[in-house]
Amino acid sequence: MIDQAARNVALRFGIPADLQVPVAAVDEAAISTYIGEVVAVLGRQSARRALLVRVFEPPPRDSRYPIWRHDGCDILHQPLQVWVDVAYGAYRRAYRTAFPDEILDHRVLSHAMNRRIAVLKGFRFVRLTPTSRRANSSSAFSEGWGVTLHSTPEQMEANRRRGASIAHADLTELMLMLDLSLGGGVMDAVNDGQRLIRHRPY
Repeated sequence: MIDQAARNVALRFGIPADLQVPVAAVDEAAISTYIGEVVAVLGRQSARRALLVRVFEPPPRDSRYPIWRHDGCDILHQPLQVWVDVAYGAYRRAYRTAFPDEILDHRVLSHAMNRRIAVLKGFRFVRLTPTSRRANSSSAFSEGWGVTLHSTPEQMEANRRRGASIAHADLTELMLMLDLSLGGGVMDAVNDGQRLIRHRPY
């Protein structure tokens, strides 16, 4: 199943099909429909606020995009992923339950979409990925800009009209998942991100 509304948003922002990485969902049903199979509940079963998801097969990689030559690119379509309620506080414990052998020393667990932005867009669940404190801190400017943008009545209405059940990562979110610093401003991040998804000839 494809959420065409979410795909249209990604395409509008220049994100090709093989780089459309889900990072947010309106509810668990949207995860099961468009993202993957919920194979475990991490925490209280009745609450279902932290989920281990085995994602559906992603589209083939287009090797012309430089992003697929990045050392950390496998994180984008990682087969098993942790998804948490935006208000869930025990997300680090949930991630450790899912991946007990993963070394997280000196790393933080980042919500792939900023939680405040997710709420403003109407999404309840967000994907978790590990990243360095440096990269996580560097995202503050772009996330603050995003909160300001999506807090406007016009943008909130536009988000509602789109009717997307999931959201794919934008350029800055892709960069954060790759553990790349986002620079000093929105345009810095966009310019760096554009170079990652620009075709190069074979």
